Amino acid sequence: MNKIIIALAIVLAILVGLLAFFMIRENKASKESTELSTVQTEQPTEATEPTERTEAPTQTDEKQTEATEATELTEPTQAPTEPTEATEEATETAAPIDGEKTNSGQFTSSTGTGLELIVDWTTYASSDGTKMVRFDVSISSFSINVGSRMDGVHITMDGVTKSFDSADVTWSGGKTTHLLASCTMEMSGDSANVDVAWDFRGTYSDTPLEQVTASGTVTR
Repeated sequence: MNKIIIALAIVLAILVGLLAFFMIRENKASKESTELSTVQTEQPTEATEPTERTEAPTQTDEKQTEATEATELTEPTQAPTEPTEATEEATETAAPIDGEKTNSGQFTSSTGTGLELIVDWTTYASSDGTKMVRFDVSISSFSINVGSRMDGVHITMDGVTKSFDSADVTWSGGKTTHLLASCTMEMSGDSANVDVAWDFRGTYSDTPLEQVTASGTVTR
């Protein structure tokens, strides 16, 4: 009987030992699993560091934008000189001539100053037999400031005088040419004496000039 009790005690002790062993092993495995999951969850947090690096391109874009704005502010503005504006306005006063060009020429004034009148002429023959002349009236001068003149250019040809508006001219510099007016008139024959006058009404190079005049002959 005693042997049986001793055997049962030994078996019970073995079972208790095995139970304790398995419990300790299971607790250890659970602890290792918990630590592993903690490490894995911390790694993605460290991987978020590249997000901070993406701020550098944003700063670069701001610098590029500022440089673009500075370039736009420093772009030079190109404004046409006043003589050029006067030339464009005067050119529009003469309509295109429908005909064949037959001859051209030029005559000038002689004031004895630095201001002279220049008359360029071109003759045309229309298909209906009409003879037309285009006049481009200009001045050659150094610095000058003269306003526009209503009916300021007078052209007399074949005994007929016609008046045309002249453009204003403002210029400061070396000698150059400025267009006052472009206009057309009809010729009656193959040649004509032409007188051109411009109402200057001022003083140039200490010389009073009410008008600047030029005369010449136009031929077909």
